[in-house]
Formats: sequence, structure tokens, C-alpha cells
Amino acid sequence: MVELRKKTRLCAKKLNYKLKKENILIHDRTIGKIIKAEKLVRKYRIRKLQYKYIKPTLLPGDLIEIDIKYVPGRIGGKRYYQYTAIDCSSRWRYLKIYDNMANGYSISFLEEIIKVAPFRVRAIKTDNGSCFTNRYNGYLKSSDPLNPKLHPLDLFCAELGIPHYLIDPGKPAQNGKVERSHRTDQEMFYNRNEFRTVLGLKKKIRQWNFYYNNLEHCALDGLTPNEVLARVQNVCT
Repeated sequence: MVELRKKTRLCAKKLNYKLKKENILIHDRTIGKIIKAEKLVRKYRIRKLQYKYIKPTLLPGDLIEIDIKYVPGRIGGKRYYQYTAIDCSSRWRYLKIYDNMANGYSISFLEEIIKVAPFRVRAIKTDNGSCFTNRYNGYLKSSDPLNPKLHPLDLFCAELGIPHYLIDPGKPAQNGKVERSHRTDQEMFYNRNEFRTVLGLKKKIRQWNFYYNNLEHCALDGLTPNEVLARVQNVCT
């Protein structure tokens, strides 16, 4: 168990889920005590969010959070960007590497999500970056906030009948699922890999994306994103 913790950096609950699948029954509190005794715990403050409303139950595809993460460092002197989409219901993710944050890439990424996602995309949510919206910045920003010039991504979404929601300025927690997944990317992927070529990066990001979608999640009560999708599809059929 200690070796599994060192190798995967999974929390006590996720270790408990994995061990259960191997018919090894150890309470997650016991696992927590062991990794604490071995000084394998992370040091960070946990902030609990208090919701003043009842969060609606979402089905896969009801809301997809989209964001961009800078790939740490440079490859061949060039910077790259990880485009991320995560389904708020199942936590299923899709990742792709681009060499730019141009408006066209945001549209291209959404087109790919629609093609590969195992569900119909019904709505998306992004931050207020200029690659997603003109509401607050960007060269197409309107001088009249009540009549903003539509961003190419908004026009594309309108053609498909997909609502595009924006978080409030300076409130990244409103895109919390994709932000949290980026922390997992940093800790479990980027901190453990080196990339000499962009082809190597793209190959490994595909492998990591497959691993993530088959990884047990605490928010899913120990299920993986793919297991959640399978259950929902079975219920619907």
C-alpha cells in the first residue's frame, strides 16, 4: 500500500477503492493513518464551500467545463497549451495539445469534443479569456457592454444550439471541476514526465487521458468516469 501511494500519489479514499477491487479490505481511515505515519501526506489547506442553493442533478453532457492549461516549460523553445473539457456529471475528460490559443482552436476543440464524447453536448461553460469570449477583453470587445460583438465560439455554439455560459470575473472556483482536474494533471502527469518532442507530449497526453477516465474518483463514490457513463447508459436503455 505504501508503494502504491508513492507510485500513484492517490489519496486514502482512492487507494481504498483500488484495494477493494483487489478484494483487499482496509478502511480508508486506516490507510490515511498509515500514509501519515510514513510522512506521505500533502500539506495544503482544505476550504469547504458552502452552497446556498440546491445543486441540480446533471446527466452526462448537460454541462461541459472547458479551460486551458499552460504546458509547463517549453519544447524546442516553443510553448504549448493543454485544452481540457470535463463533463460535470461523469467527470469524463477530453484533452488535446495545441501550439496556440487562437479563437479557431477553441472552435476546433469543441468540434472534436462533439465527435468523440460518448454523449450529446448540451451546454458548455468557460472562463472569460479572449479565446472564449469578447465580454470583458479581446480585440473584438464591444464598447457597449449591453451589445457585445459575438465571439466566433459564441457564433459556433449558436449554430449548434449549445448554450455557452461564462463564470463571473475572478471566480475560477465556478469552473471548479476543470480547475481541480488541472491540479491532478500537474501532480500526476507533468511532475512525473519529461517531453523532448511535441509528438511525445501528444502521445503521453492521450495515454494519460485514457488513464484518467478509468481512475476511481472520490466525487463518484469510487467509480471511474467510464463506469459512471456505462451505468447511466444502462439505465437509459
